[in-house]
Order: sequence, then structure tokens, then C-alpha cells
Amino acid sequence: MKNKQEKGNALLDYSIVVLSGAILILITFLMPQLYSRWMDRKDLNQPHVVERETFNFKNPVSMTVNERVQQMMENLDGREGVRRTLYLNDQDVMDGELIEGIREAMEIAAQYHLMPDFSAYDIEHHIIEAEYYNLTDNTEDSTELAFWNLRFSDYATFDLLLRVDASDYIIYQAEFYCAEAEADVLEITSLDWEVISYQNTLFAEGSEAYFEGEGYDILTEMTNSELLMQMGYERGEYMLYRSTANNGHLDGTGIRWGFVPMTVALERGSSLREWGYGGIESYFYIRYGIDIYGDDENNSFLTE
Repeated sequence: MKNKQEKGNALLDYSIVVLSGAILILITFLMPQLYSRWMDRKDLNQPHVVERETFNFKNPVSMTVNERVQQMMENLDGREGVRRTLYLNDQDVMDGELIEGIREAMEIAAQYHLMPDFSAYDIEHHIIEAEYYNLTDNTEDSTELAFWNLRFSDYATFDLLLRVDASDYIIYQAEFYCAEAEADVLEITSLDWEVISYQNTLFAEGSEAYFEGEGYDILTEMTNSELLMQMGYERGEYMLYRSTANNGHLDGTGIRWGFVPMTVALERGSSLREWGYGGIESYFYIRYGIDIYGDDENNSFLTE
């Protein structure tokens, strides 16, 4: 009898241990789910403010002037044309950062003798138009490749056209009319070849420094009022011109300069022909016998 009682107690103890283990296992597996469900019900329909890391859709890539110019000209070179992405009038252009960047870029260009000092002119309140050209085809690019075509004029004392990088504010092309420009025109069109040569050398050396080119080669005569030069870069060479112009809103003659690939791309994308019917390609070929691209494929229209 005693043995049966002891066996019963042992069986009971064993059952209690097994049951306790089973309960512990159930608690171990079910408790996190029960706790999570309880927390979810507690926070249901309750607003919460949490901090998160900031993010950008695109990470801007820092480039030197040399790299940016090279990237822009490579993208423009050989294009069938470029068309504007956005057009704004004087009432729409209110971006203080853009104007500030342009002001700074003009000051730097003036230091390199590429254009007169426009700091005394009120360009902020005399914006005629602003055109935006986006050349970035691949949306995965880490930086946008674009430039502004901007015109400023008070129709009395100054007229200024700038084609400037949308990110780095590098001036790729400029055309300007003002009293200071007229003084420069008198020098580069004078009968004194030493004065012309000096002005051309000043512009060429200033361009080399401003655009961080790897040297330059003058293709027109140094005593010629029209200047065409070849700027060297790591992946090739790009033409840069300077000449007088009469396309402004003021009476009188101004000065224009810029990279040839941008002018060609803009001319091919529109009916505008500031260099005559055939554009800048035909102009330098007919006038000076200079093939600005150096191959017949890009200039096949010249022999048609």
C-alpha cells in the first residue's frame, strides 16, 4: 500500500514538472506575441513623432572647373541640338541664390579679364528672360548637367547675355554691351597690331586660368580682331571663340565669347542663327578656312 502511494506521489510530481515545463515553453513562445499585440492595441490611433535621418534624392558630386567644363563639352559635342527645359520671364526669376551665384561668377570672370566689371549695373531688376537647359538623360546620374541662358538689360546702359552652369555657375558663354565693352571693342578692332595682340593674349591666358585648361593654341592670327583658340583638356580639345557682336538691345557693338560645342548645339536646336545662315561652323570655315571640329562628318553640310 505504501509503495503504491509513493508511486502515486512520484507520478504526480512528474506530471507537475512536465506541466510546468510545457507552460514555460508556451510562455516563452507566446509572450512576445502577446506583448506585441498588447503594445499595438495600446498605440492604436495614437499620433507619435519620431526623428529620422535626412536623405537626398541626388548626392551632388564635387568637381573642379576643369572636370565640369570637360563634362559639359563632352555632353554637348556632336549633339543634334538642345532644347530648353524651362522658360521664365522677369517676374518668375526670383531666386536669390541664382543671382548671387551669377554675381560671384561675373566678378571672377572680370578678374581674369574675360568681361568688364558689372558690379555697378543693376542686373537683379532687369532680367529679360531665363531659359533652363537640362542635358542629363540618365536619371541615375549623381549630379544634374544643366545650364541657364540668361539675358539682362535696362535697354539704355547695359545688355548682358550669360550661359552659366546651373550648379557651379561657371560662365560658358557671354555677350555684353556697355560703355566698358565699347572701350574693349575699340582696342581689339584698332589698327595697332600690338594692342590687338596684347588683348588677345590677355583673353587667351585668362581663359586658360579661368577654365583650368591644359594650355591653348591660337588658330586665327594674333593680330586679328576675331579670335579662335583650341583649349586643351584631358579627354580632348574644345574650341573657344571671341569676336565682336551686334545682337544686343543697345545701339553699338559688343563682345561675345564662348565654347563652340554649346553654340553649335543651341543653333541646331533652334532657328536662331547669330553667326549667319550656316551657323558658327560655316562662318569660320568660309571666312578663315578653319574646320572647328576637324572632321568631315560633322561638317558634311558645308559641301552640299
